Amino acid sequence: MRKTCSIRLLVVGIVLTAAISLCLGFLTGTRKNWDNYEQHIAMLKQQNETLLTQWETQEKENELEESLNVVEPYQYLLLAEDGYVAVYHADGKTFFSSTDILLIKLPEDLQAEIQEGKYITSEEQLYNFLENYSS
Repeated sequence: MRKTCSIRLLVVGIVLTAAISLCLGFLTGTRKNWDNYEQHIAMLKQQNETLLTQWETQEKENELEESLNVVEPYQYLLLAEDGYVAVYHADGKTFFSSTDILLIKLPEDLQAEIQEGKYITSEEQLYNFLENYSS
């Protein structure tokens, strides 16, 4: 009987040792997988933040580009010179052309605009103005 108990005790000890080893191995493997999972999640968060920052920057650039496209740059400036309307480039210094349009023959609001400097956005708009007010 002592041999039977010893064998049983030995088998139970081996089974318990194997069970404990398997549990420890499983827990160790699970912990390694969990660490890898956490690292992967952290890396994905970093990538998402980077992509979000790039997207926001691109959106701001697109908005700025659109706002710049909406504003038409001035090409010409109408000024009063010796009682006549003179045409300058948009810088206000470079002379473009003189006209035979008398300032006093224009409507009062247009006279005030030209005396302060009336900006014209395109050559077409300039020629339309000159056509309308030339005698």
